[in-house]
Amino acid sequence: METEKLTYEQAVTRLEALAREMEQGAVPIDEMADRLREAQGLIKQCRAQLYAADEAVKGLLDEEDAAAARDV
Repeated sequence: METEKLTYEQAVTRLEALAREMEQGAVPIDEMADRLREAQGLIKQCRAQLYAADEAVKGLLDEEDAAAARDV
């Protein structure tokens, strides 16, 4: 599955599905490493998206604070 084109919500949904499959023993041992690699990629993508969103929010808050300081 191409993880780089997934939204955050899609990536989390896929991670949940992978976890459920592994917990239920539905993943053949031969495929386990591939599934774990996919999960690692999804986790990395989610972290990057969360970091980017956090930085965007901080930037907006900084702009708001600067505008408020000018108005004082």
